[in-house]
Amino acid sequence: TPGPPGPINIKELTKESATISWEAPAVDGGAPVNNYIIERREASMRAYKTVTSKCSKTSYKIDDTTKSSVSLAWSPPDDEGDARVDGYMIEMQKVGSVAWVKCNTTPSLICEYTLTNMPQGEEFKFRVMACNAGGCGEPAEVPGTVIVKEMLESPDYDLDLKYRDVYVVRHGGVIRLSVPIKGKPQPTCKWSKDGDTVSTKAMIASSEDGSELLIKGAERSDSGVYGLHLENTVGKKKAQIKVKVIGRPSAPEGPLIMDVTKSSVALAWSRPKDDGGSAITGYYVEYKETTVETWSRHQAKITSTMFTLHGLTPDTSYQFRIVAVNDIGESEAGVESDVVTCKDPFGESHFTKISSLTAKLGQPAVMKCQIIGRPVPEIKWYHAGREIIASRKYEMSSDGRNHSLSIMTDQQEDEGEYTCKAINDAGCKLYYREMPHYS
Repeated sequence: TPGPPGPINIKELTKESATISWEAPAVDGGAPVNNYIIERREASMRAYKTVTSKCSKTSYKIDDTTKSSVSLAWSPPDDEGDARVDGYMIEMQKVGSVAWVKCNTTPSLICEYTLTNMPQGEEFKFRVMACNAGGCGEPAEVPGTVIVKEMLESPDYDLDLKYRDVYVVRHGGVIRLSVPIKGKPQPTCKWSKDGDTVSTKAMIASSEDGSELLIKGAERSDSGVYGLHLENTVGKKKAQIKVKVIGRPSAPEGPLIMDVTKSSVALAWSRPKDDGGSAITGYYVEYKETTVETWSRHQAKITSTMFTLHGLTPDTSYQFRIVAVNDIGESEAGVESDVVTCKDPFGESHFTKISSLTAKLGQPAVMKCQIIGRPVPEIKWYHAGREIIASRKYEMSSDGRNHSLSIMTDQQEDEGEYTCKAINDAGCKLYYREMPHYS
């Protein structure tokens, strides 16, 4: 007996047929191999079914059948002899009958033929004859029998490479998701977005060969995961496409005025709520005097959300606004800031003088003072007119607004008046707090 044939190769695969080939056995058993038996099974089944038991070549094409048609395909003769083949005649025989019936009245010019209006569920044999000017040759019987019924196929799809990662569309562009499909019976097609229904502005068209979703004037809200749900009597399948619509960012939030001097303003703002689907690359600061309508732009692009604008005119009132930038473009300008005047005002102290305070010797006494100034002032503490130097006895702290002095009282000489002194370019102010007797 011969050995097993070599590995099977898929030479051609369409939605209706498969052409396979294989290598002849390495061992023929001492006699030439003159026939092959071809079997197939569905991937979900265990049992194989015979496709044909009469195949003399190492290739074979399985064509299509429906509930009312049969499609045949064959190979031309290896040797046409002295006369060229002009066409082919096809005959069929109902299983259980003796008579062969002609299927076509004129020869088919190609090696394919589809018979329509066939009786559903009936079983037939077919044969093909090559014809030329001298007549038709001996018939070659198509291996096996064919039952006229719908060939079943689970739904499937083929995604284009551009859909397999992230499909990027610019704001205002067109989202076009076109997916080739197959399956018998023809699958139903249903689109979804993020597991819910698609936008009412989406246009959907489906056919036997594919389904397409189209959205014109794409917006950021159209970003998401789109699903194509396929289903027929054989099974279900779902295709997913991630869509990202990119555009210009929304405007930043702010700015807030953080500090003012006679020639500069420190600003801070928040990132845009929507970056447009593309990373923010920077910001522009725009400013104008309140007496004019034209905005000016600081030439440098800023990468953080804080910036101090220098070179402003003293005693002049200004407003500011921020523009965000990504790879697509610039946002609209943000809201205008409050009006601010470039000067160095010294902030008022919220210090409250305490007339009496009792502290026990050996325990710390803490004095607090709130002072606001622009620029931020330097704070010094004094006792009896002498500056206090930080040490284990005296601890000082400041966050730029709130200032404190902690004294570890260990002698009666710690009694007396303590002074807090604030100094900046705008001037100097003294703030007093009296310390009563220690007990």
